[in-house]
Amino acid sequence: MRSLFSRIKRTDSSEEPTAKRSLPSLGLFAPVSESKKTDPQHDIKRLAELEQIFIRTRKLESLADVPEIVDAIRDGNIVLLDISRLNDGNDQTHLELKRIIERIRGETRGYQAEIALVNDECMIVTPSFVSF
Repeated sequence: MRSLFSRIKRTDSSEEPTAKRSLPSLGLFAPVSESKKTDPQHDIKRLAELEQIFIRTRKLESLADVPEIVDAIRDGNIVLLDISRLNDGNDQTHLELKRIIERIRGETRGYQAEIALVNDECMIVTPSFVSF
């Protein structure tokens, strides 16, 4: 009876494999090969910027409010949005809310902002250095 898991026997035991085994490309999840050097002066400057973070609140009424929200994110502030007027169950206002969220997401993509729903009446938009 032949075993399915039998090893292949090599005829020449002194021969070592010369080709390095290559792993398939992982694309986005590939490990970073080069290490990043940190600049202490840049880190100190970044910490000084972080001392001036504000939490802004805004009642979201229409698409006209989007530039002010984007400006606040660009300045490094956290924005809490009151979406209760647009999230009232009406299909028209719900569609408008979706358009506003997509506009905010599109305009803050360059700043790597995060958008999250806190509850049915509140949404939060944070800069890239804030994690939740």
